[in-house]
Amino acid sequence: MLSAGFFCIAAVLLFIITYYYAEKYAEQGELAEISVEFARTVGDARASNFQLLPAVIEQRLRERGAEHSLYLLQDRDGRKMAGNVPAMKPIEGPTHLSSDSRGDLRYPVAEGHTLENGQFLLIGQELVLLGDMHAVMVRAFASSIGLTLLFAILGGLLISRYILRRVSAVSETSRAIIAGDLSQRIQLRGVDDEFDHLAISVNAMLDRIVELMKHTQQVANDIAHDLRTPLTRLRQRLERARRPDGGKEAPLEVLDRSIEDVDAILKTFGALLRIAQIEAGGRASSLVTLDFSRLLTGICEDFRPAARDHGRHLSAQVNSGLVVHGDRELLMQMTVNLIDNAIHHSTAGADIRITADSVEGAARFVVADSGGGIPPEERERVFRPFYRLEPSRRAEGSGLGLSLVAAIVKQHRATIALEDNHPGLRVVVVFPRCEDHGAGAAHPELAFDVARPDIGTI
Repeated sequence: MLSAGFFCIAAVLLFIITYYYAEKYAEQGELAEISVEFARTVGDARASNFQLLPAVIEQRLRERGAEHSLYLLQDRDGRKMAGNVPAMKPIEGPTHLSSDSRGDLRYPVAEGHTLENGQFLLIGQELVLLGDMHAVMVRAFASSIGLTLLFAILGGLLISRYILRRVSAVSETSRAIIAGDLSQRIQLRGVDDEFDHLAISVNAMLDRIVELMKHTQQVANDIAHDLRTPLTRLRQRLERARRPDGGKEAPLEVLDRSIEDVDAILKTFGALLRIAQIEAGGRASSLVTLDFSRLLTGICEDFRPAARDHGRHLSAQVNSGLVVHGDRELLMQMTVNLIDNAIHHSTAGADIRITADSVEGAARFVVADSGGGIPPEERERVFRPFYRLEPSRRAEGSGLGLSLVAAIVKQHRATIALEDNHPGLRVVVVFPRCEDHGAGAAHPELAFDVARPDIGTI
């Protein structure tokens, strides 16, 4: 009904505008015809010095028809000499006559002039065309407004049914998903309209939700699997300590090893909480602009003895002047985890090379080793919490190191890629340019103590 109302208002406005311009057009045509008649009448009377003008007027009335024509001739004193219009005050030029000048005329127009002999001549006619056109336009408008209302209501009903049908499809799919069927998706009509765009967005959101739920379930399963072994070992050790003979281990040794197992479990949960905190953006308030070159140089110096003790060769080539906008502690944690992974998961005698340079104004950090590497099909999975390749399951750790690295990289709006080093693995982290962070880069903190805090590896 609202749509029909707007259509009717538009039709009325269109009628008013059309009628106005049609009236003006008809009036201009009639006035042009009157001007021609005026010039012809005066021309015929001028030959007799206007003495025969009354006779000419009477002849014109007979020729043109007195029912639609207007003629008036007055002398200098305003007395009527000829015509079918009552005497009036002289009027110069084209004019509209009032309906009381001739009660039987509806739309009279005329042109009057004072002649050179002092007489006043008025010639006019009724706008017959305008009267007929007015009647036709009113009938046409009455018919069109009815058709406009009919089509507006029918169009509104069809559009409403179409919209309600599409909305109902979305509602039914939503109810099925709420009931637990997460495989349901909104069907596309293939017409590329707004509803198809909405369906694509909602379906993508549902896919993401399902992916996150599967990820959560996988993490829960991995937590249960990875913590079952240390908890079982802890329980067995404590049960042996309860025996009358006290087992083979001394009480203090039992307590020390039990504390180590509890610390490992707490470390795992601490890493999970840290990942959750980073992904939730809880560290955003501590972002500063720092000298990444100095940070890397200090960490590489700290790791050289550890790499040598494990039979690896660690080298670093860090360009100076690299600036990164981020959390200093988290960037240290990321760097430590990547270098520690390269040391512990590469083969004996492997070369570990740390490089840092600038790419189009952005800092790029690379950790490359010549170890066994990671198969291409496993490179996306290693960022999942607790996911560990089969060879690394025998090594110490919880499988959260790269998950923490990925969370830190994401919070810093950086990118991370695992590439083949031929042989070995190449980890590439590229940070955004500092000016891309806006106002955050206006508070630089380029000088700090590079001594590595007690971060630890996961």
